[in-house]
Amino acid sequence: MHLLLPFDIVPVESRVPQSAFGVSPTSERAVRYAFEVFGRHDDLSVTAVELSAETISLEENLGVADIRSLANERDVDADIRQHSVTDVDSMASLREEILDIVETEDVDAVVMGYEEASFDDAAFAGSTVEQVLAERGVPVVLVP
Repeated sequence: MHLLLPFDIVPVESRVPQSAFGVSPTSERAVRYAFEVFGRHDDLSVTAVELSAETISLEENLGVADIRSLANERDVDADIRQHSVTDVDSMASLREEILDIVETEDVDAVVMGYEEASFDDAAFAGSTVEQVLAERGVPVVLVP
């Protein structure tokens, strides 16, 4: 089972530079849900996709470290890989990158968090969800 988990990182209150960023609450809910539902699959692999600003220069991807920590909390054995997207000029470019990953890496499902206020836009307005379903035929799980 191969999952794609797009996630956002946000600044957190910290005086230690290495922990200056963490997974956003919306993304964390999606990750927790993914591990609860799919965590017992043999050979679970996860591609964690983040949008990185070129101005953020961290030696290790702390969002992925947070995702690994969430897997460990749930005793989930998963191969977790990072895919950072830095060369995007628009949401359309980011969507294309996600579609390319779904196609080239044989993804079985996409698990995404969403804010309840933006659900209609996320699910129905030419969104990533709509394009993944229409163009790639891969199930998308939206987690509030």
